[in-house]
Amino acid sequence: MTVRHWITGTCLAIAALAAAGCSRPDPPTIPLYLALQRADIDQIDRHIYHGANLDAEDPDGRRPLHVAAASGKLAVAELLLKHGADINAPDRQGHSPLYVALLAGRTQVADMLIRKGAVFVPDELLREATLGGVSDRDVADFLVRRGADVDHRGPDGRTPLIIAIENGDRLMTKLLLSRGAGVNLQDAAGRRPLAVATQVGNQAIIRLLRQNGAVDGGG
Repeated sequence: MTVRHWITGTCLAIAALAAAGCSRPDPPTIPLYLALQRADIDQIDRHIYHGANLDAEDPDGRRPLHVAAASGKLAVAELLLKHGADINAPDRQGHSPLYVALLAGRTQVADMLIRKGAVFVPDELLREATLGGVSDRDVADFLVRRGADVDHRGPDGRTPLIIAIENGDRLMTKLLLSRGAGVNLQDAAGRRPLAVATQVGNQAIIRLLRQNGAVDGGG
């Protein structure tokens, strides 16, 4: 073997060792949930490489995908799914990442989750958004465009409009009316929206309903 060949072989061996060393990430230096909150991809990658449980709950009962969904961190959510995070795993309250994304107004993350196969029942999510006081126009539009029935009656017989009125939520009431909610549609108890608003005593909502054609009766 010539000196030249020896030098070449040695250099190649050193390069291979260096490449092997570079391919193994260092251990993470911050906890996974802090990395998630910061959207620190490098630290999250390290946790993944070193075997972190991507479905483990934090002290508040949230899983990594819920944290990413709630904060709208699309790239982080995609990375977690790529490495096996459960797209439908519930948090301690029984809520899916999709639910969390929508109630936080993170429609871009919600859209990705649906495309990746998350369980999606638009009527239920619209009801939950109304119950949760979400008055984000983008969320309502997102759900209606994907098939949510603005007049769907839930298990208690109430429509989203009735729920919004009972909550005194004028903005959601206005959003639902603008998306075609029945201004005179009775709930399962026979109550019309205007009768409910009158019982609640919210004059702003009463005026809004009358402007949209509400009539007395029922309740």
